[in-house]
Amino acid sequence: MLASLPSRPDLSEAEVALLRQVAGGHLNEPVSRATGIVTAEVGPAIKALTARLGTPHRHRAAALGAAWGWVRTEDVPVSHPTGLPLPRRQQEVLAGLVAGEEPGKTAKRLGLAESTVRTYIQNIHRTLGVRSRQQAAALAVLSGIVSLSALGDGWPDTRLTENDSPTAEPPTAG
Repeated sequence: MLASLPSRPDLSEAEVALLRQVAGGHLNEPVSRATGIVTAEVGPAIKALTARLGTPHRHRAAALGAAWGWVRTEDVPVSHPTGLPLPRRQQEVLAGLVAGEEPGKTAKRLGLAESTVRTYIQNIHRTLGVRSRQQAAALAVLSGIVSLSALGDGWPDTRLTENDSPTAEPPTAG
């Protein structure tokens, strides 16, 4: 059984749809087509959404969406994952992405060069079969590669599995 999670904000159906697009790593035009938001307003809409989730970072918002059950595995497209496990250091870098860290902060925390962290992120993308930090962060939570505790205080030190993934309640209209 999954431990209790921190309370989540109430998102509208439109905000959940936008969050799923963010987690999928989609660019502004496809997001506009999928959500009906004018292309020029996609960036500000995402910024407002991430602020509602308490983070300025899209990759952390994607991870939060996965942890709270709004983002599903099918929302995160993958292409040709290697199927290989991530080495421990790359898992630590991936935990930094889930936490919303930028590469410089992750490098400092792990005692690595920032260029090494950036190389690890490229390797993570290749291994997972993703093309963005948002996809990597969401997939890390959804697949249990990273513990929910990487999301910060109040999150349990547990990993999601297919059997205990949180189920999103239907969003309220708003």
